[in-house]
Amino acid sequence: MTVAALLLLAGQAGSAALGAAPELRCLPGQEGFLTMRLRGSIEEDVRWTEPALACEGMSRPDGRGLRLRFAGPRAGGELAVVFAAPELGAGASGKTIPVNVTLLDGAGERIYGTQGDSRCAFDEVDQQLLESAALPPRSYRVNARGFCTAPARAMDGSGAVFVTRFDFAGLVSFGADSPAAAAPAAAARDLFPALERTELKAETAGGRHRFAAWIADDDRTRARGLMYVRELPPDTGMLFVYDQPQFASFWMHNTYLSLDLIFIAADGTVVNVAAGAKPLSLDPIVSAAPVRYVLELVAGTAAKIGLKAGDRIMSSRFALQ
Repeated sequence: MTVAALLLLAGQAGSAALGAAPELRCLPGQEGFLTMRLRGSIEEDVRWTEPALACEGMSRPDGRGLRLRFAGPRAGGELAVVFAAPELGAGASGKTIPVNVTLLDGAGERIYGTQGDSRCAFDEVDQQLLESAALPPRSYRVNARGFCTAPARAMDGSGAVFVTRFDFAGLVSFGADSPAAAAPAAAARDLFPALERTELKAETAGGRHRFAAWIADDDRTRARGLMYVRELPPDTGMLFVYDQPQFASFWMHNTYLSLDLIFIAADGTVVNVAAGAKPLSLDPIVSAAPVRYVLELVAGTAAKIGLKAGDRIMSSRFALQ
């Protein structure tokens, strides 16, 4: 299939899937817009507003997050811009949210993509529920601004486009039965399907307490941690595992939950507890001594069970180290 055919199908499929009313180009009241600075194979300072601008949004095909498509005029043909944010569910807002950006250039008959959601980010994004009989169920106005740190490269290898900044207001409709509209708790439980889980037992003055935890034991999973998770089931958390004892330092960048951080020595002894870490804070949270493990739990859990320095935590995972 040619690139031109792909471009045509992309536009047709987006409109058909969303079932947007013909008279609605983007947002009610013609409030939709997109500004974007493009350099490289496409030299364009995009400043689209309605009615020249068209936009539509929906959940991603895998049910994770959302996808918004904007289209507007360009000399020689239409230019479409697609934002795909796998971490952004229905109604969610946040800061520094990963996003993939794809450009569909009808004039040059090329598709450019950043090819991954780690190269661009929403500085800030928020969703506002729109209640109108003219809109599909669970429709939101999405306001976002952001940037890219790597170029969008042509699918055929010939050229690249640098997306330095963007700012927009658009429409996304999840529908009543959309997987992306599921309860936040369900999304959190399914957030790390590829990670190993372990059971832990904490020994305190009040007795033994059990927890289930995902295991983060390499640079990638430790760096990600519980970022973007908005709800956790009770007695569930994440266990960070290090190859050697070391002073551990954490922050709450892109972390929306308040957490208790339990720093644990190689033998399972609790070194110190940092209770109630503030969401999104960049302040360092450090261990009082070298540790092999750090357990993150929902804030208030340590106080609830009376967990403190000197208590013991046991896990079959500890014996494997």
